[in-house]
Parts: sequence; C-alpha cells; structure tokens
Amino acid sequence: MPKSKRSESEWVALVQEWRASGLKQREFAESVGVSQTSLSRWARRVGGDPGSRGIFVPVDVVGGGAPDFRVELRGGRMLHVPACFEEGALRRLVAALEGGSC
Repeated sequence: MPKSKRSESEWVALVQEWRASGLKQREFAESVGVSQTSLSRWARRVGGDPGSRGIFVPVDVVGGGAPDFRVELRGGRMLHVPACFEEGALRRLVAALEGGSC
C-alpha cells in the first residue's frame, strides 16, 4: 500500500514535535516512520535549525480590531509595529537593522 502524503500542517507539527523531543533528527524520524531527508527538508522550510533564523510560534490575538505587535530582532532587540504599518517600509527597516541590504 503506498504511503499517504502528509499535509503541510502535519509536517509542521512533526517538526515541532521533533524539536521538543530532544532526540536527534535521525532517531526521531525512525521513531515516527518518516525519512530523515524529508524531516530535514521540512525543518528548514518551517524555520531552519533552532536558534539560527528563528521558528514560527503560535500567537494569541487579544482584543478587537487590528492590534499593534512587536518583532524580536537578533540580539533581543524589540521593534514595536503599529497595526497600520506599510509592508515595504517595515521590510526595509528590518533589513537595515539586521545588517542586510534593502
């Protein structure tokens, strides 16, 4: 019987489970019956190695309307972003603060 294709949300959940497990990638992949190559590919896709470029985390939005939010930059710097931000301006600002090119 052919293997069923996992959805993106299933892979994201597996990557999060692996990271929380403390197991090596190979050990975790074997324990859940997936290839290490696929797990590695999805780990990079959903946020790279832990501690490198960051990972996606769940958030809870409290209150009504479009809330302001904060972005944590490298080195623990926080950037407060109003709800009415302009995407292009925010991209240029983050690139400048992170030492990238605009």
